[in-house]
Amino acid sequence: MLAAVILLLLAATYTWLEVRKYKSYQHRIHTDAAFIVKIDADKLYRTLAIDYLGNSSHYRNKKGEAINSGLDIPANIFIYTVHSKSLQTYFCSFPVADTTALKAFIRKELGIAQLKNTGKYLKGTSANGQITVAFNSHTFAAGYSFKKENINDILEDLLNGQNLLTDKDPKLEKLKALNAHLAYVSEGYTGTGEFKDGSIHLQGDFNFKGLNVDGKVFNHRVFDKNPTVKMWLNARLNSNSKHEAFQIKGHTIYPDSLLKYYNGYFDLELTDPVIQTDTLITYEYNDDFEKEEIITPRTVKVPGISSVINSNAQNLLSHLNREGIINGGVLNKQLFPLYQVYAKSSKSDMMFSTNEHAGYSSSKQKTPYFFYLEADFEKIKAQGQFLLIESYIKQLSNVSVKAWHKKADHPYFEMDLYFKLKHINALAQLF
Repeated sequence: MLAAVILLLLAATYTWLEVRKYKSYQHRIHTDAAFIVKIDADKLYRTLAIDYLGNSSHYRNKKGEAINSGLDIPANIFIYTVHSKSLQTYFCSFPVADTTALKAFIRKELGIAQLKNTGKYLKGTSANGQITVAFNSHTFAAGYSFKKENINDILEDLLNGQNLLTDKDPKLEKLKALNAHLAYVSEGYTGTGEFKDGSIHLQGDFNFKGLNVDGKVFNHRVFDKNPTVKMWLNARLNSNSKHEAFQIKGHTIYPDSLLKYYNGYFDLELTDPVIQTDTLITYEYNDDFEKEEIITPRTVKVPGISSVINSNAQNLLSHLNREGIINGGVLNKQLFPLYQVYAKSSKSDMMFSTNEHAGYSSSKQKTPYFFYLEADFEKIKAQGQFLLIESYIKQLSNVSVKAWHKKADHPYFEMDLYFKLKHINALAQLF
C-alpha cells in the first residue's frame, strides 16, 4: 500500500512538472526574437535543493529577505533580443500572480516610482530610461535597453498575446532538446550552461560576425611564466565592415585608417605591477604674492600591462605619430590618462606597455585556439590595482575562455568560471 502511494505521488509530481514545462513554452516569446536564452528554473530549484541538503550551514549563515515579486515564475524563463531592435536590448515576460505585490516589487526592486495607466495596462520606466515594464492582470512584460530604445511595440504585443512564437517553432524545438540550467539558440547556433559545485561551465557554437578566422592551427607569442591575465585573438576584421570615427579630448580617431595596418593578431598580458616616474604639479605664492608652479617628481605603482599587435609596424607607428596619438614614444596622455603607456615597434609587431623597459620574445607557440583568455582573480585582488572591480570578483578565483573551430564555419567556445568555495554550488555563490 505504501509503495503504491509513493508511486502515485511520484507520478503526480512528474505530471505536474511536465505540465509546467509545457505551459512555459506557450506564448512567451515574440516572433521577431533573434537570440534566445532559456533559464530552466525548475532544474535550478532542484540543484539548489540538493546543494542545501549537503551544505545547509552555508545557507543558514546567509542573511536574506524573501522577495514577493507578484509573478508566477514558470518552469522555463526566456530572455531574448529581437531583430528590429539593438543587440543591447532584451525582453522577457511572466504570468502575473498578484498585482499588488507586483507594484511594490517594481517600485522597490526595479526603481520605477511612477506607473502610468494607459487604460489597458500599467506602464513605467526607470529613472535612467533603460528599464521599461508594462503589465495587466495576467501578463507582465519587461525590456532592458542600454541604448534606451523605444520598445513599446514589443511590450504591447506581449501583453496582447500577438505576434508570438508557438511551441512548435524550430528555435523552441531546439531549446526543448537542450537539457541544461541555461541554453541559447540564435541563427542555428546553440549552447548550454551548467552551475556546478565551485564553477560555471558554458559551451556552444556561435556566429563570429565581423571577424574572419582562417585555419585550425594558430600561433601566439610566449607570455610571462606566471601572468595574472593572458589573452590573444587570431582573427582579421571583415574588410566589408566600416567603423565610424570618434573623438577623445579633441583627437579624432579613424578606426578604418588604423585597422588597415592590422595583420590579424592581438594579445594582452597583465603581470606584476611596475614603477613609473610621474610629476606632481602644485602652486604656491611667493613673497611677492605671485603664483608659482612647483613640480615635484614622484614614483607610482601601476599595473604591468603589455599588448602586442601583429601589424605593418613601421607604417603604423608613423601614422600614430602624425595623428598625435603617440608623442615621443609615449601614448598621448589625453587619450589614456591613467598610466604612461610606452610604444615600441619591430618589423612585424607593435607593442604597448606600462613598463618602459618591457621586452618580448619573438618566439611563438602553436595553439588550436584562435581566442583564449585566462585570468587569475586572486592575483588581481592581491595587486590592489583594480579597486573598481574587486567587489565583483571577490567570490571568484579564476576564469578561462577558449574558442576554436570544432567544425567548418562553426566556431565553438568553452568557458569555465571558478569560485573560491569548491564545495558550494556556483549559483548559491553568485547571488
